Amino acid sequence: MAQQERGGTEGESAAQIIESVRDRVRARREPEVGDVITVLGRKSYAPLLMVPGLALVSPLSGIPGFSSICGITIALVSLQMMAHRRVLWLPKWLRHRHLDKERGPKVIGWFRRPARWLDRVSRNRMALLTRRPLVVLPLSFCLLAGLIIPFLEMLPFTSSILGGVVAIIGAGLFARDGLITLLGMGLVIAAVSAAIYAI
Repeated sequence: MAQQERGGTEGESAAQIIESVRDRVRARREPEVGDVITVLGRKSYAPLLMVPGLALVSPLSGIPGFSSICGITIALVSLQMMAHRRVLWLPKWLRHRHLDKERGPKVIGWFRRPARWLDRVSRNRMALLTRRPLVVLPLSFCLLAGLIIPFLEMLPFTSSILGGVVAIIGAGLFARDGLITLLGMGLVIAAVSAAIYAI
């Protein structure tokens, strides 16, 4: 279900991709995480960093264990993007995790606002940072954040902050905007430093 080849954005904006995800979830009788990944994977792997990152700053972040699932997803996607895998692998227990039929589309609709913001502010700037070989650097930051998030679930706001900055990096990669990507990397350093200080 998640086995999609990496590609470009096919001319679609971030807001249009979110609409595609919501339509897919609405159409399924028992929607699963894999349905979201299938739609996103057709466009680009970058939204697969954006969505779990944004989910961590959404109302879903209060669900026990949800932050850990998002962190694991971010780490797995980052690692496979760094390895330049053409087929994304995620464990079955994650791909087949059910989404609430009523609440799912509403939560996905919440993502439209940040997606529209990205469409407005993103530009083709410092694009070398979003392409190989330099793209490994921001992906390393996402991998680090993803690995740390499960251990910070009990600390208020830390997972949400890290998720937010991962979403910024993913947005920069999706839009080929190296300036946004660089901003996200700086915020990861600040967030990780604050989390270590809090511990």
